[in-house]
Amino acid sequence: MYTMVEYVHERMKTYPKHDIGVDFTMGQGNDTLALSKICKEVYSFDIQEEALKATREKVSDDHVHLILDGHEHCDRYIQEFDIGIFNLGYLPAHDHLITTHQETTMIALEKVVKMMRQVLFVVCYIGHEEGTREAQSVADYCAQLDRHCYNVALFKMLNKPLAPYVIEIEKR
Repeated sequence: MYTMVEYVHERMKTYPKHDIGVDFTMGQGNDTLALSKICKEVYSFDIQEEALKATREKVSDDHVHLILDGHEHCDRYIQEFDIGIFNLGYLPAHDHLITTHQETTMIALEKVVKMMRQVLFVVCYIGHEEGTREAQSVADYCAQLDRHCYNVALFKMLNKPLAPYVIEIEKR
């Protein structure tokens, strides 16, 4: 069985249009790399210089733009996109006290849903306090999206209560 992130990478390939991809939480660069293989243009955001460095080592293509800024400011750089991903939480193998936060994630998510042309994936990590709070806000927001405009699905491991899970938002 795929990990949640592997699952997302496979799902991204099933969508027909791959012009602009956005990684709203760059981290180690794995999602940016996956997007770079299927999208004509990729934008990737993070607040940590370490994330940019790790991603730059994996991806150095001209069509990939690494941006040292929070995802809540994404509208300064993009107006629309086809495929996007949030991989919430903290940068693996770095300071676990530096995490995505419910407040800034919700600011970003509300902007991003209006920008999306096709699909957005949100990988939620509930194994730490801020992640649990953040995931609940994301789920509450997504559950309220207009069903005439969006399809929203939840993919999770039923026998692993603290495992990450994916919320997929598809524009109709």
